[in-house]
Amino acid sequence: MEWVVVRIATITGDPRDRASEHLVSTAADLLGVPAAEVGVARDQTGRPRLTGAARGLHASISHGRAVVAVAVSAVTPVGVDVERERALPGAALARRWMAPADADWLTDQPESLHTSAFLWLWTQKEAIGKARGTGLRGGGLRQPLLLPTVWPDPPGSLPMRPVPGSRTEVACGTLPGGLVLAVAGQDRPRQVATDGIRLLVDPPPATAP
Repeated sequence: MEWVVVRIATITGDPRDRASEHLVSTAADLLGVPAAEVGVARDQTGRPRLTGAARGLHASISHGRAVVAVAVSAVTPVGVDVERERALPGAALARRWMAPADADWLTDQPESLHTSAFLWLWTQKEAIGKARGTGLRGGGLRQPLLLPTVWPDPPGSLPMRPVPGSRTEVACGTLPGGLVLAVAGQDRPRQVATDGIRLLVDPPPATAP
């Protein structure tokens, strides 16, 4: 049983429109129904809400820098965040906005990985806030994370880790194209595998002839 289905795509055009299109197609694929039977509305906070045949499914959207990620789940409130790696003062930003433990963990990494480490922290906090419906309000950037002693994880992997002091779990990893993706959910049923994330990439990676 899948915990969440995630679709990530490189886009052109209006990111909100493209995100809605990808959310509809992902929900329709999950349900096995035509996309025309699925709709997207927004609540008063801007959070996406699936309608039509997909009413009742949980959904989340993230977009920026010509990339969009959508997440759909039938079993858990879900949050997704995607960022494209670029030059950032990762250590300084972590010291300013995040908990001391986060900043200390980041500065323990090789300097060449500080930007990646900052985005690894940031995307998880964004995804957790979306899954909880709170965003980054109320100290979301200081949400404790399980900080691994061995990092980074293998490229392309999305290892799931518990969020300390909560029923939330979050998976995060780096993907081809310099992307950092995080997915969070709550109260995963026991029958859902700990690796129960199905990742769809549009367009799919090219294969060697």
